Amino acid sequence: MTARLRVLLLAALLSALSFELAVLAFGESPGSVVSQLFAGTWGTRYGLGQVLFKATSIAIAGAAAQIALRAGLFQIGVDGAIAVAALAVGAIGARLPLGISPLLAWPLLAAIGAAAGALWSLPIGVLRARFGAHEVISGIMLNKIAGALVGYLFAAGLAEKASVHTPPLPQGARISRFAFFPGSAVNLALVVAIAIAFAVAWVMRRTLLGREIQALGASESAAGAAGIPVGRKQIVVLSISGAIAGLCALNDVMGYKGYAEEGLSAGVGFTGLAAALLAGRSGAGLLVASLFFATLSQGGLSINARVPMEIVDVVIGLTILFVAIAPAVDRKLEAR
Repeated sequence: MTARLRVLLLAALLSALSFELAVLAFGESPGSVVSQLFAGTWGTRYGLGQVLFKATSIAIAGAAAQIALRAGLFQIGVDGAIAVAALAVGAIGARLPLGISPLLAWPLLAAIGAAAGALWSLPIGVLRARFGAHEVISGIMLNKIAGALVGYLFAAGLAEKASVHTPPLPQGARISRFAFFPGSAVNLALVVAIAIAFAVAWVMRRTLLGREIQALGASESAAGAAGIPVGRKQIVVLSISGAIAGLCALNDVMGYKGYAEEGLSAGVGFTGLAAALLAGRSGAGLLVASLFFATLSQGGLSINARVPMEIVDVVIGLTILFVAIAPAVDRKLEAR
């Protein structure tokens, strides 16, 4: 068994134990609650569709975090990029002609979302490269600014009257849902998420940019000595990360709501970061981790009558902690 697999199994075991203890604290049977959780998710076509819908955004956000992690950068600003990109897609998409073709609307709005996300993440890279500001601090700052800016722009006139969302997109700008999952929001953006997850893994393995990113993540000083422009690459990586994050608008704005809404996709960036930490370097691992967190998120709704659904958020947070400490625990166990 590889060290990485041992770490993941150890983190999963600790997370499961934490969930069981939390359920027991509310006087419920862990086995019964877990059974109900899976019955409300993978047990019905609607539940499974909702899991896939939530996994789509988590996987895209996870890919955004993953490419930054490979460069040794902790991209905490994914949520801000998602919020700004969603508003840009919703506001511009609502002004497209009513009869616009999906062949034109989909790639146009995808490009707008990616550009908005990249531009919003650009200052994080500039502050890191030019002034040495840590990307975590800059990312948190820009997340707060994004939330305030989106709220202000909605109040300033981008929202429909007496609402907190933009006018609806024309039908040609809406992404089709899967009829096999009746009532659920899962749509063709799922295919985009799968492609992005594997594309990021391929770029890391097969391209010069990927090798430079990995060298940067291994050692900034060694990468600089090898002739890699460290600061410039950090800016590029964080901009690419923001561009990928902006594509979450395909799922949430174009595939689900049909408009941008204040608070839409809130917290997806942090869950995506957790999925990226759990997946490591694997594209397939990112998809599996996204399904895991999406199952917990949707399952929290089905068990809310018995235990608070906030337990799921606690487990997600603890999973990040356990993934972080599991390598050290594994080394100690192996030494013994």
